[in-house]
This record gives sequence, C-alpha cells and structure tokens, in this order.
Amino acid sequence: MSRNSIIKNLLKNLAFLLFYVFYITLSSIDTILPPLLGVLFAKYIQDTRQRNLIGLFCVFVCTLFFEVEKSSLLGVLFLLFVFLFYLVHRLKLVLHEEGYFFNLIYVFLPYVFYFFFLQAFSVLSGHRPISIDFVIFWYFFAESVIILWKR
Repeated sequence: MSRNSIIKNLLKNLAFLLFYVFYITLSSIDTILPPLLGVLFAKYIQDTRQRNLIGLFCVFVCTLFFEVEKSSLLGVLFLLFVFLFYLVHRLKLVLHEEGYFFNLIYVFLPYVFYFFFLQAFSVLSGHRPISIDFVIFWYFFAESVIILWKR
C-alpha cells in the first residue's frame, strides 16, 4: 500500500469518526435520529473484508463512543459486531447469496442482538428492564434506506 493511499484511508476514516461522534451527540438530543448501528456494522463488514485495520480501529472507537454516550457497557457492541460478522458470513456461505436480503440483515441484527443483550444484562443485574419504543421501527426503516442506497 502506498503512502498516499494510507494517508487517504486515514483521513477518510477520521472524517467518518468525526461525523459519527457529532451525529451520536445530536441523536442524544433528538431521539428521532437513529444511532446508525446498522451502518456502523456494514462499515465493520466492509473493513473486515478489505483487512483495513485503520477502518476497524475507527469502528472500534465509534462503538466505544456510542456506549459512553448512552452509558452502556463498554466493548459489548464491538464484540457483538465480531460475533455477528461470523454468523452472517457463515450464513452467506451456506446460502451462496449476496443481495438485498443481507443488506437488510446488516441493519436488523445489530439492533436485535444489542437490545437483547442489554435487556438480559439489566434483568440479571436486578435493574429495571429497558423499555423499547416504537421509534426502533423508524430506526430500521431509516437505516435500511441508507444501506440500500449506499449499495
């Protein structure tokens, strides 16, 4: 990899990181803005396939910032991305498919597994269960449009 492409990759990921930090800060103020977990998971998949360590580090920092901003457990979201990547990757190998279905799975799975984990953790730790509002369906729709438009 040439020096120019490394610098270009670094600047691109730094811009993504700054955008994501700004966006998550805004989404804490206005709950209609989705947290973009599906978009972040799609970036994780793309960076993993391309073996882009700078991009993976950027995703890791974004997940940590998301968890700090939402006062959640640190590191869980990134570990969930690793688990889901291998789950989706194995499913794609079995089905031999790469299409719109998997693009929608990229949006759906992070939310379902992350909220399931948070719910299980809150119940096991004796805290009040987390309430999930209907705004989650807006999140699915908005991120599905973003992912399908991006592809």
